[in-house]
Amino acid sequence: MTTPLPTLPAPAASTCCAPAAGLDAALDVGRIAAVAKALSEPSRVNILDVLRRSEVPVCQCELVPLFEIPQSTLSHHVAKLVDAGLVTVERRHKWAYYSVPSDAFQELIAWLP
Repeated sequence: MTTPLPTLPAPAASTCCAPAAGLDAALDVGRIAAVAKALSEPSRVNILDVLRRSEVPVCQCELVPLFEIPQSTLSHHVAKLVDAGLVTVERRHKWAYYSVPSDAFQELIAWLP
């Protein structure tokens, strides 16, 4: 048989937490989570870094040799970045050109201090 632990007196709930604590109704948590999930793979961070530093859209044919991965794997990673709104795709004949929209990090930057 075990003896119950004693209950200690605690401060009132109104004095326990800071009044500013609470959820931010304006925060798009789904968007922040989607961006974080897309950036959770190091290869995607590298791809995004190459694209964001380029002044012009980058052809997929230029990305494949940089990462030494099959084109299908590169396409998979880029698709995750596109789904998260971090990369845009422009089709030119049989090639895809990738770029980072100017507002891609807007919510993330606003959320981070």
